[in-house]
Amino acid sequence: MTSNNKKKKTELCDLPKCLAPHILSWLPTKTAVTVSLLFMKGWWRSEMKNLSSLKFSFSDDQEEEHFVRFVDQVLRQRGNRKLDSFSLTLNDEIDGGFVTHLVDYPLDNGVEKLKLSIYDIKGNFQLSSRVFSQATLVTLKLATNRSLIWINGDDVAAAHLPCLKTLWLDDVLVADVKVFVRLLSRCPILEELVMIDMKWHNWEACFVVSASLRRLKIVWTDYVEMDEYDRCPQSVLFDTPNVLYLEYTDHIAGQYPLLKFSSLIEAKIRLEMIDEKEEEDEGQEVIVGDNATAFITGITSVRKLYLYANTIQVLHHYFDPPIPEFVYLTHLTIQSDKELGWDAIPELLSKCPHLETLVLEGLFHLATDVCGDVCPCRRNMEQAISCLVKSPVTHLEIYEGVVGKKRGEVTEDAARFGEQVRWFLMRMLHLQQVKIYGQTEDSVTALYDIATELRRLEGKASPNVQISVLQA
Repeated sequence: MTSNNKKKKTELCDLPKCLAPHILSWLPTKTAVTVSLLFMKGWWRSEMKNLSSLKFSFSDDQEEEHFVRFVDQVLRQRGNRKLDSFSLTLNDEIDGGFVTHLVDYPLDNGVEKLKLSIYDIKGNFQLSSRVFSQATLVTLKLATNRSLIWINGDDVAAAHLPCLKTLWLDDVLVADVKVFVRLLSRCPILEELVMIDMKWHNWEACFVVSASLRRLKIVWTDYVEMDEYDRCPQSVLFDTPNVLYLEYTDHIAGQYPLLKFSSLIEAKIRLEMIDEKEEEDEGQEVIVGDNATAFITGITSVRKLYLYANTIQVLHHYFDPPIPEFVYLTHLTIQSDKELGWDAIPELLSKCPHLETLVLEGLFHLATDVCGDVCPCRRNMEQAISCLVKSPVTHLEIYEGVVGKKRGEVTEDAARFGEQVRWFLMRMLHLQQVKIYGQTEDSVTALYDIATELRRLEGKASPNVQISVLQA
């Protein structure tokens, strides 16, 4: 501000010189070049040579010739200087030879963070094996589809990634388990491993072995449905004693010879069953898993657990009882599905002696003879005392589930939703707080009415429980 309180105009070129490369490095490279040419003067343009981060993206609204010429100009101007980060995203066809040449640039300049997202390409392209022997790499993220990026034995024969801490493989085709184990063994300080849509079902075994890992994520996305595969992994082994966070999605394996999760704090689990009858009807060979007993038993040291609705079904149908105790579990989230039952929930809750927070994502589920211990779906007057009475839970969070297009459970059947919440309030002795989240404004309005009735409810197991309504 000037002395007469008028705003003083400050241009980018007036900022301290040392800030130029830092500001430009946060922008996509094309934007950074435009900014430097249009708005900056003198030394700002020269600072383009010192960009520590390059980010290129090619899509169907660009001309290949212009894109190639632009990239070449940027690389020529920058020269061979140390590079911190390099990102390349290809969403449309582009010459594979040019891409191979382009990937060499960050490898020649000591890149630390490399992200290649190749979703379309033309001509011959194979990822350079140099990627797996880049001693400076700290982060490596590879994403593709249609197996445009694959890793074979030759690629990892001389693998050497002594500084790598984060490895992402998104729909990347790895030849076999030997290649995968070899790759991990060459990452001595790897802390985070993310595997998305990994097609490891045809491997003779699936091994994840790393003493340094802290975060492990193995999931399927909506783009690649799990039920497209007619077999489960034959054998899955996790020798990861220092993993703190696990997110795992897969079919039940044939066997789990080793599960070492002794340091596990948080886990998000989605186990599914192969529909054996459906596959047989289509004349396909079916290889199904044995049961989930070994896997669930292997994660009982967890403190915070998220279970998908499919996993609850697995616990009921593909588990040798009894469910083991989760001695350290204090926070449990359960996802509901209106077409799947809650059969395993009563026994599960009874095996969580120190549970403090229970989160339910949706209340509507398939009514069965077993789930009545935790819900009013099918009441059995002669039934033993509900497991909810002995539950140590003090905080209950309920998220309204979605039952139709932009329609929540409360909108669908407010009476049913309210009855289920009332069931909890009348039986959970230690409840201190209940939070109910609505998906829409209409749901929240209806929930306010339900909450008002619940507060007036006489005979609540915990008379002083606080009930609040929020929008998710």
